[in-house]
Amino acid sequence: PHPSQLAGLREVNTNLRKLIRSELPQQATEILTQCMTQESLLLMDTDMKEATSLISKQAGLDEDGGPADPSTERQGLPEGIGGHSHVLTEPDYRLMLNLVQAQQNFTVSDPSLPDNPIVYASEGFLKLTGYTREQVIGRNCRFLQGPKTDQKMVDHIRDGVKDGKDTSVCLLNYKADGTPFWNQFFVAALRDANGNIVNFVGVQCEVNQVPLEIMRESAKQMAVWDINNA
Repeated sequence: PHPSQLAGLREVNTNLRKLIRSELPQQATEILTQCMTQESLLLMDTDMKEATSLISKQAGLDEDGGPADPSTERQGLPEGIGGHSHVLTEPDYRLMLNLVQAQQNFTVSDPSLPDNPIVYASEGFLKLTGYTREQVIGRNCRFLQGPKTDQKMVDHIRDGVKDGKDTSVCLLNYKADGTPFWNQFFVAALRDANGNIVNFVGVQCEVNQVPLEIMRESAKQMAVWDINNA
């Protein structure tokens, strides 16, 4: 969605949450958690890592990203997450544990390997895109792009990866059978204790409606086409 549209929705979302907390303080946490969906991340006035912690509550996890009865030691993450013999920082570890246990749609790539290939893909990602794990592992995620993918959005993702910044875009991607879908895509760098980036995690969320900015741009192009062919 257009940034100005999202800003307005975020303001409404924030005001509603404040109202619930002030009027129903005892039930506020339960109500807000029950209303949380992956799509509502788009309306959060927080970064991806904080928003993901709310999703984890739906999966029965505690605020630290662990199960309701956590052990004193870290739980293992799938192979490939954390790089080669690296240990993620605590916030990044919690983020990944939340994503894994809440069964979100995501992939993890390794920038130490040529072309930053995917080294882990969740079942949710495979179900969303229609690809098999064998078709995904070892490839850069650009295979989701197609003829109508906006290169400006791709460049924005590339800049975020280059700078190691959390980045969110909405762009047209394509499933394995060629079906296009609007993907609200989040990417974040995962770091070790020394601050080195060892992975990138990309979280996908299918959006049902065409973003407003895309509709406006298409309308402009159609108007130009009409003038040129008048």
